[in-house]
Amino acid sequence: MAVWAPKKQRNRIQGHRTDQGHWKRGRTVTAALTAALCFAALVQGPAAAGAIPMEALTPTPAPSATTPAPAASSVAPQPTQPPSPAPSPPTTAAPAASPSAVPPTNTGAPTAAPTPAVTATPAPETTAPAAVAEAAFTVPGPIGVEHQRLGGDTGAAGPATAEQKCGLVNGGCLQVFANGTIAWSQATGAHLVAGDIEAAWVKYSGVDGYLAYPTGNVSCVGTTALCRQAFQRGRLHAVPERGTFPVWGGINASYEALGGQSGYLGYPVEAETCGQPAGTCVQHFQRGLIYYGPAGTWQIWGAIGAAYDSLGGASGYLGYPTAAEQCGLPSGACVQTFQRGSMYYAPGVGTVPVWGAINAKYAGLGAHSSYLGYPSATEKCGLRGGGCSQEFQRGRIYYAVGAGTQAVWGGLGHFYTARKAQDGALGYPVSAEACNSGGFCSQSFQFGVLEWIPGKGVRYRISAAAYCPGLNSGAVKYNTNGASRVTFSIAEEYGATRVNFITCVRQPDGSYVKEWGALGSAGESGFAGPGVATGPTWQKYSPTGSFTVTEAFGLGDPGTALAYRTLNPYSRWGGQLNNNYNKYFESSADVFPDENMWYFATRPSRDYRQGVVINYNRPPDAPITMNAGFAIFLHGNNVPTWGCISLNDGDLLQYLRTAHPGDRFVMGVAYDIFN
Repeated sequence: MAVWAPKKQRNRIQGHRTDQGHWKRGRTVTAALTAALCFAALVQGPAAAGAIPMEALTPTPAPSATTPAPAASSVAPQPTQPPSPAPSPPTTAAPAASPSAVPPTNTGAPTAAPTPAVTATPAPETTAPAAVAEAAFTVPGPIGVEHQRLGGDTGAAGPATAEQKCGLVNGGCLQVFANGTIAWSQATGAHLVAGDIEAAWVKYSGVDGYLAYPTGNVSCVGTTALCRQAFQRGRLHAVPERGTFPVWGGINASYEALGGQSGYLGYPVEAETCGQPAGTCVQHFQRGLIYYGPAGTWQIWGAIGAAYDSLGGASGYLGYPTAAEQCGLPSGACVQTFQRGSMYYAPGVGTVPVWGAINAKYAGLGAHSSYLGYPSATEKCGLRGGGCSQEFQRGRIYYAVGAGTQAVWGGLGHFYTARKAQDGALGYPVSAEACNSGGFCSQSFQFGVLEWIPGKGVRYRISAAAYCPGLNSGAVKYNTNGASRVTFSIAEEYGATRVNFITCVRQPDGSYVKEWGALGSAGESGFAGPGVATGPTWQKYSPTGSFTVTEAFGLGDPGTALAYRTLNPYSRWGGQLNNNYNKYFESSADVFPDENMWYFATRPSRDYRQGVVINYNRPPDAPITMNAGFAIFLHGNNVPTWGCISLNDGDLLQYLRTAHPGDRFVMGVAYDIFN
């Protein structure tokens, strides 16, 4: 046998390399060594080499990235515990499965490089050969058998560079060679660990570490030098241009069950990271990740995995996964559940999370199997009053403090959305939609009710409590120009004469609050529609719109800030189509359709004892249009009128004493006043 003398003796700690120079040299020969190892495996055959060909592993179907995967089975094995105590998840949430094993912490501090040896003077050529032979090391036992199988000193391992060490953990032995280490135990047999995989194995404490003894030889894929090697409690994966990473414990069991490197996840791109929230561990792979947590060990991949990572993973609001991705849902969709919500992928819709109170309501309604279908947009918060909403294929779910969490869908949902939803006069939903056998449906909101009437459509009812908040949310269709006071005179429907009379006062911050309210009356025919002229007074319609108030009249000033006109026996309001139309004038004549204001002020009902001019069809709001309507006032005698708004005398006086020029008067049917 040829005698090989090493150029320098390497230091050993329990037979492991610690020489930085050696590791550097080892890495430079990785490619050559990988080729030699793979060649040896091919020559000897899989059975002799103990290799695990990567092609032999059955690939698993791809998940939701493009074509959704079939449901992945939960793999939560019982990994062997690490040699040193590993932290466990909280006992209140821990499942039967033991956690993914956490290897001993690597300090990250490299071993100091040895002091360079002084170069010895070369021995004369006449030196006796026996002096060189004394430096050779014997390779006995099973390690020697494996060494010879690999080609001896000229094979993959090269010559021995240290004495064989035995009596190691579990009665094992190892011996260091020029190109690697052969380790043996009774349970595993003898196997060579070399190159980058050897460096990582030593980093994780070799046979004394969590990986322990190798159980097979290195296995590589094609010409990519993507290699892996199995150990007692995991595998090491050498990934070109990325590094060498261990996969072990519960995560390794799940990874291998999913096909390992040949599965959809591909190769690891980092080592396992533990100490996540709730004691979880996570490891990222080429096309996804695997989480270990109190709920088990689960893979996350494809479109759902990408979205989950973008939301912060286990540190995000969703928390850790509680089940594997489930595909094969209607329309080719997939879903995966997490600690505080779910993530959905649906073709043509996208990947969307559902969480919190909205997710609880969604799940209670049947989730994707319900009428709502799949989520089509992420949850939006910071809405009116701090509320949230989320859109689904056929409806929305709303959450707001004080209103709860409710779904709105169908015909009522379309109407609600068209009326600015939570920003409209109705506010947030406070009940679910309820229907009867006849097809009548209704749903309650903070400030009103929507009703579906078969054959007619939606009936819209809002309460007087909606008026002032409607100014704040932009739910009023008519401009009020930031008036200091806005008064509403609102009927529930067309043809109705009873009105809610509510005055809202503007606060320093620009918002409006209710100042006071009353009940009043409109024209005997109710309100004309938006933009429809009331016409002659005998048609008895009240106009719809937003109008200013600038002047008042009556038998004596009650203390108003409005310009006040005291009536006399000659006071008239023009109704004839001449220059006096829709104006105050005085005349001794009493010609219809001019109004004799004195008569209405002094007759027993005393309608015009006090009154306010509503500037409909007149300046400053608009130029006068002949025959479009005239004499629209707010006055006393609370009964239906010929177009005016009437109040009880006490309410009328309160209005006069609080009104100022430029205040607005908004009147009409709720359906056409509010969104």
